Amino acid sequence: MMTHVKRSLIPDGPHANRVYSPDILPQLQSLLAALADIEVAHARRIEALKSSPMDDHRKAQLISDLRQSHRQQRARYVGELTALEKRMESACG
Repeated sequence: MMTHVKRSLIPDGPHANRVYSPDILPQLQSLLAALADIEVAHARRIEALKSSPMDDHRKAQLISDLRQSHRQQRARYVGELTALEKRMESACG
């Protein structure tokens, strides 16, 4: 007895929805992981400062310095993500 197997025309699997070059995914993952590490480290430093026994004025200054450093540290990665986004858009358009 023969059975008819109907297959979907919609691709499935890990690459089904890929609309960009395969080299972009590892770059994207790497950039996002680096940003996540930066965010976690920053949050820990801020919390450590907030719970420290130093005076509030000094705490506020150090937190401000940390936030400035955080913005500078993130800037390179955000720039790379923006460039990657443009590559993805040009591949789709």
